[in-house]
Amino acid sequence: MSFVNENQLVSEFNELNISDKDSISLKITNHKNCYDPDNKKFWCKGCVPRCIIEGWTSGNDDIDNFIKDTIYNAGSYGYPIFLEWVPFDRFENLKQIGEGGFAKVYSATWIDGRAEYYKEDDGSWIKKEPKPIEVALKRLNGSQNMSADFLNELKMHWRLYWIANNSLKFYGMTKDTKTKEFMMIMKLVDGGNLRNILLSDFNNIMWDRKLAYLSNIAMDLKNLHSLGFIHKDFHSGNILGGLYISDFGLSGPSNEQKSDNKIFGVLPYGRIINWKSPFHNRNHDNNLALEICNGLRPKFGKGTPEIYIKLAHKCMNANPNQRPTAKELRKILKCWCYFSNHEKYEYKGFEEANNEIPNILNSYEKNLNDIYTSRAFTFKNLSKPINSSFIATSYLSEEDNEDCQDSQLIDLEVPNTLKFEEHWLTI
Repeated sequence: MSFVNENQLVSEFNELNISDKDSISLKITNHKNCYDPDNKKFWCKGCVPRCIIEGWTSGNDDIDNFIKDTIYNAGSYGYPIFLEWVPFDRFENLKQIGEGGFAKVYSATWIDGRAEYYKEDDGSWIKKEPKPIEVALKRLNGSQNMSADFLNELKMHWRLYWIANNSLKFYGMTKDTKTKEFMMIMKLVDGGNLRNILLSDFNNIMWDRKLAYLSNIAMDLKNLHSLGFIHKDFHSGNILGGLYISDFGLSGPSNEQKSDNKIFGVLPYGRIINWKSPFHNRNHDNNLALEICNGLRPKFGKGTPEIYIKLAHKCMNANPNQRPTAKELRKILKCWCYFSNHEKYEYKGFEEANNEIPNILNSYEKNLNDIYTSRAFTFKNLSKPINSSFIATSYLSEEDNEDCQDSQLIDLEVPNTLKFEEHWLTI
């Protein structure tokens, strides 16, 4: 019979991170170099607290691996941030607050709230006391068998949140015990989507607030594009609180084209703040889609500043390479926010446009065949989109109508003398 050295046995046992003490406090040893919060490093796979990585499962290997990857590569907002798997019975007071083409959204109380861990001087990780918070639960229709599109939404949303803490917060995942559909746990945003905000409070939303909405949206788009992805389902129903872009299920690389002839999204252009609902007096069908490809564009409300109309038409250029980038839009819109009536830079007309806002709302008539949820359109031999002759001659430069790579923001440049910090624009 062989005997094992007692000190060696104790040392090997301690390295297993097994303890009869409360798992909320867990001592980590021999991994000093793993802790570098300034560079978003808190632990490695060997020293991550076992109570975070073990003792749970979603029942789906793809979801489990995705959540564990966010734990191993936790971000940092003063403490490690990662996704959690949360049992469905840890939520109460569920109430449906929205529905789109691919999901239903509920408000709920998360009884335990988000897990926050802090490292003690002795190397142990301490979990902050649980605190209930209000959250949004997004139930992904038909997600019992997690498809590539659903998993893509989870990954894209997490990547955006990881690089930009001013994007929509993504806390974790759960599963409806009745339907077996997966649900995303996210920040609950006051006011709902941008479409609902505009319809419910249009008369009180002045142009300074509209420009602030647009600037924040451009910031989120800029961050998404910095990852090399585009949204592909961008409309006012997918913009929450006028601040956050959501619904990334169809997002993909900017150079990737679908081969199934399907186009997803809301047919009319998303509301661009001061319009009536685009094409509100038309059926939203294939005929309208074809007319848009042939140069049809929405009309603007009375009093809309001419400089804004010019920028909007550039954004709707039939040639994608001639549209402003999200970075350029962010820069222009921030400038308008702070100098909207500054004669030196000729950014005039926004104050006068405020007087026309009640007239725009009063003239709105909704067509019962309007559809404002995402859906698929299938086309065969779709013609190449063009600009209308009126828009091309009135609002676009000669370069804008050429097939070149760089957008030409003629007469919309931001003075080089203006410097802004990103945190200046908050609403």
